[in-house]
Amino acid sequence: MARVDLFAKIPLIGMSMVFLAMAIVAVTAYLHIGWWSIIGYAVAAVLGVFGFALTFRDINDTTKPPPVVRPSEPTNGASK
Repeated sequence: MARVDLFAKIPLIGMSMVFLAMAIVAVTAYLHIGWWSIIGYAVAAVLGVFGFALTFRDINDTTKPPPVVRPSEPTNGASK
């Protein structure tokens, strides 16, 4: 089964989640239906936090091995 590569879409998904959270807050504030408002704000807060985390997450390509950093050779202090 082929692995789906979503690395390029993760920030887009995160921003969509943030905008959806803002829309939920707007609808909840407009309707103002008592206890359901608390649930709406809680869902929007969780969605916004996870969306923000996905948007600004550092994405590393794990299919390649990490680069090898060779130690530098000691110098005698004179520049050439």
